[in-house]
This record gives sequence, C-alpha cells and structure tokens, in this order.
Amino acid sequence: MKASETTLRNLLEGTKQFQIPLFQRPYSWTKEKWETLWEDLIKLYSNEVEGSYFLGAIVTQSIPGTADGISPYLVIDGQQRLITLTILLAAMQYTLKHDKNKQFKEKYQKLAGELYDKILTNQYKEGEEFYKVLPTKEDSGNYQNIIIKLEKDRTVVEKKGRIYEAYEFFKKQLKEPIFEEELALDLAKFKTVILERLLLVNITSDEQDNPYLIFESLNYKGQELSQADLVRNYIFMRLPHERREEIYREKWLPLQEEFKANMAQKEYANELTNSFWFYLRKDGEPVSEKEVYKAIKNRFDTTHNEIEFKLEELVQFANYYQRLKFYNKEPEVKLRRWFERLVCLDFTTCHIFLLNVYHEYEQKKLSLQEFETILRYLESYFVRRWFAEISTRSLGTVFNNLYREVKTANPNDLVDGLRTVLIGYEKTKIWPSDEEFREKFVTKPVYSSTNINRVKFILASLADSLSKEKVDPQNLTIEHIMPQKLNPQWKAMLEQNYSQVHKELLHSLGNLTLTAYNGELGNKPFDEKKSIYLQSNVSLNKYFQNITHWNADEIKQRADKLADIAIQVWPR
Repeated sequence: MKASETTLRNLLEGTKQFQIPLFQRPYSWTKEKWETLWEDLIKLYSNEVEGSYFLGAIVTQSIPGTADGISPYLVIDGQQRLITLTILLAAMQYTLKHDKNKQFKEKYQKLAGELYDKILTNQYKEGEEFYKVLPTKEDSGNYQNIIIKLEKDRTVVEKKGRIYEAYEFFKKQLKEPIFEEELALDLAKFKTVILERLLLVNITSDEQDNPYLIFESLNYKGQELSQADLVRNYIFMRLPHERREEIYREKWLPLQEEFKANMAQKEYANELTNSFWFYLRKDGEPVSEKEVYKAIKNRFDTTHNEIEFKLEELVQFANYYQRLKFYNKEPEVKLRRWFERLVCLDFTTCHIFLLNVYHEYEQKKLSLQEFETILRYLESYFVRRWFAEISTRSLGTVFNNLYREVKTANPNDLVDGLRTVLIGYEKTKIWPSDEEFREKFVTKPVYSSTNINRVKFILASLADSLSKEKVDPQNLTIEHIMPQKLNPQWKAMLEQNYSQVHKELLHSLGNLTLTAYNGELGNKPFDEKKSIYLQSNVSLNKYFQNITHWNADEIKQRADKLADIAIQVWPR
C-alpha cells in the first residue's frame, strides 16, 4: 500500500479512470453536505482559511489495464467525495463556457476546455474509458449524461436523481454573488482553489492486497455504512474481479431491488441486515445484532468457489425471509395468510426457525399441509404465552435453537418433532396447557392502547372460526359492551358492586366484540346496543340474540364460551 498527499488536479490529470465498484452504494450526498463543502470552498477562496484544506482520503486499488488504454483504479473508499467534486467541476465547466462577460470570454473558454479535456475526461479515449470517474451502474447514466451534454453544448440535462440535483445546486451557487458586497465569483480563481488547494490523501493498494481489510478499518467503526453495505462490499471484494459483475447482476442486485421495493433506503438496509442476522442464527449460532458483519466475514473467509456457493445460500435464505416478512410476496395463498397472521401478531422472531422450515418446503421435503400445521402450532405458542403473560425475552434463544432441537427429537417428522419439543418446554419457554390458557383467557384485561391491533386479531380469529365469511378487521373497531364510562343505567344493571365489576372485567375478552358502529354505541343502554349488534355481519355478535342483561356473570360466561373456541383455534 502507498499513501501520498495530493491535490485534486494531480489525482485526476493523466490517462486514468476511477471506477466505483458496481456493488457500492449509489451516490447519496444531500444538500446539507453540498452546502458544507461549498462554505468551506468559499472560506478558501476568500482566504478566511489560509493555505490548503484537507478533504479526507481516497482509497483505491490498482487493477490491470492495457498498454494503450487507461490506468484503472477501483475506488474502495471516498467515492461520494470524488463524485461530488467532479460534479462541481462539471458545473464549473458549464458556467465558464456559458459566461456572458465578454472581457473574460476567451480566457473562460480556454479554462472550460482544460477542465473538460484534462480533468473530467480522457480526451482521446472512447466508450466508458472516456470518463475520468465511472460511477455505479445505477448512477453512471445520469453522470455520463451530464458530461456528454457539456461537450455537445446542450443546456438540458435529464432532470432526475441525486447527481442531477447536485449538478444544479453547484450551477446555481457558481452564478450567485458572494459576500455582503455581492461580488461576482472569480471563476478562474475559484477553479484554482478547487484543483490546487483541496488536499486529499490518496491511498493506493496493489492488486494482490486485501482491499476489504482497508475498507473495514475505514468504515466499520463509523456509522456511515450499514452492516448490509459492509457485507456486500466484503463479499464482492473477495470475489475474482472478472466474476463480480455477473454475480452482482444475477444474484445480489435482484435481491437488493426486491428489498428496496418494500421500503425507504435506510429501512431497506436495516431490513436486509436483519435477514442476514436471522440467517446466521437459524442453526443455533448465538450472533448479536451488532455483530452481523463480523459473523458473515468469518463465514465467507474461504476460497472463491466456496464464496459463490455461500453467497447463493445467503441470497436464497434472504428471499425466504422476504416472503415471511412481506407476505404479499408469497405465491402460495394459504401460506400467505399464515405469514400475514404472524406479522399482525408482531411475532417475527419465529422467522429464524421458519427459514429452515421454508427451505425444507422448497426442497419438497415438507408438504403444504405440514407447513400449515407448523405455522398453526407456532401461532398457538405465541398467543397462549401472551395470554399467560410470559415474557418474550427468551424467544430469541428459543428460535435460535429450535430447528436443531426439533431435528433431534424426530429427524423424519418435523411436525411431530416441533410439537414434542414445544410441549416439553418449561418455565420461561413453556407452551401453556389448555387449563392455563383458559384461566388467563377469561380473566386477563387484554385491551390497552398498545394492544389494539393484537386484540382485534384475536377477536377476528374467533369470529372467523364461527363462520365461513371472513372478518376484515380493517373496517371494524373494538367495542366495549359494558362501556368505559358508566352512566346511571349501566350502574343499575351492574348492581351494587358495579365499580369492582367495571374495574376487573372492562378490558377482558368477555366484554369485547367487533363492530363497525362503535361511534353510535358509546354508553347506550344494553338493550339499544344489542339491537345494533344483531344487525352486524360479525358472527361474534349473534351471541347476544338471547341475552337480556349484561353483568359480571354474563361477561364471565361469554368469556368461558370464547375460551372453548380459542382452545380449538390455537390448539396444543
């Protein structure tokens, strides 16, 4: 490795090209960073800051070129900085070329030509070799579009993307007067500031060096890159150069785009990282969420052929994760319904175990019916534990080890092995019995502002079991039959101990139902509420047909009947 201090002019002049690896992040600097760079440049221009200004490091790897071609370098770190500076220079080239000051026209035209021919492009080269900087595939079109339009003297650039926004930002700044005196910017002086007074440390590694070790030391302790970014860069830096583009295009990019389609940029990186975390834990390895990159690095520290195989497996299980988490991607309707139910319950820790189950299903080792039974047991395990108020803290450990335990219990029958293991759990891992489930189901105050969706899910599941017509909870709200505020009529119906009954049973399931008429019901008397319930299509509300009073005994009796249904919906 060689490190040297250099100016931007020295870095870019000569027949060379800086290639941003296809697996790097696209250009992502925002207006806030552009403004900071601009302010620093103006301080240099005005000599508020004397001498030079250190802008950071550019880390590159020399890669083989041809005798009559360019000298190519792979940019390991500093791509955002390098692209921003060349966009600024492109904006300056445009401004110099189109400046209307006749006094400086000839001078500015010459400076514009110098920028274009020596700094931004390799003058006598063609195709991609023409450009001094070659961004990622995602950005190269917009970047090249700007450079080409400079040469062809067109003023219209395709108006999309962060690169275009940066280009327009710098064009505008170059035309604005500066300082309180509102003086025009001396473009020739400003060009010199950028090319001569901005200093960078150029760290260049040879082809045989390990660029990922450099990359890791520069980025891992900082928070600039997500763990998913680090994983991607590490894997592709380990692959042979000639294989990278094909593998990226065929394996990584489709996975990345699938994740991006579901969420914003930052969320996508976090979700992709989470899929890697679950993959690492599926066979019992206790990996911390903060150690995903380190664990992947250890697994991929192997030969090139094995790296390709392991990458294929990683992508395969990340795709399983997507189907589990983003259930609309699941092609099988029956599985999609179960996956949606787990997400509605906010029970996604079980996805660690389900990655292996899905793999067996994909390998035709597990039937659809068996897969559904497993999903039913897992849902039951969560729902029963929730009613029994058992902490969820142990679930990570449970599902890290579950597949291994199940295969040990019954290597030939995943369904039987799962039930055997779950029934055998005790204490913090327990799968509550029918008796324990019933007791808590009848008495637990389940309704709260944080549990609304989960309670709706429970009530909708009970309603679905009573009718072939499925309930859509989206259009319904939770109704307290005995209202949250008691008026004199309700106090009379609940009799002398109305305060105690209200306190103990208000939020229990026996006193809750689903309705689309919640706003109309309020604290109306029971007989008025009943007439509205009976107009409902929700099967749960048919229960009230023969009920004339609503008091503690009726609430407990209904809860007990709902518990009978619940034990069937969530079997053990």
